[in-house]
Amino acid sequence: MAFNYHRELQAWVVPLLLVGFFAYLMSHSFLSVFEVTADAMFLCFAIDMETNDGTAEKPYFVDQELLTFVSQSNKLTEDRNHRNTRPFQDNEDGTELQPMV
Repeated sequence: MAFNYHRELQAWVVPLLLVGFFAYLMSHSFLSVFEVTADAMFLCFAIDMETNDGTAEKPYFVDQELLTFVSQSNKLTEDRNHRNTRPFQDNEDGTELQPMV
């Protein structure tokens, strides 16, 4: 209805929508390639960790910065999981709610 009442809108809305659509397609394509590249990198990292043990005979081929990043994030995750499960280890039944007085 807006196009019927305002004929001047037809001059710039259609090209604007086309440019927006093609910009979305290009950005989606770029991010898809980036996602596949990141997935392949992490799969190669996992295979390297599985097949090599870091000794002189079987050294890691992974970048040291990525190795330290993953090990630090694993430590943080383990610490967070340890903090979340610690109160339930002390009392198997959980915490009893007390009435407020």
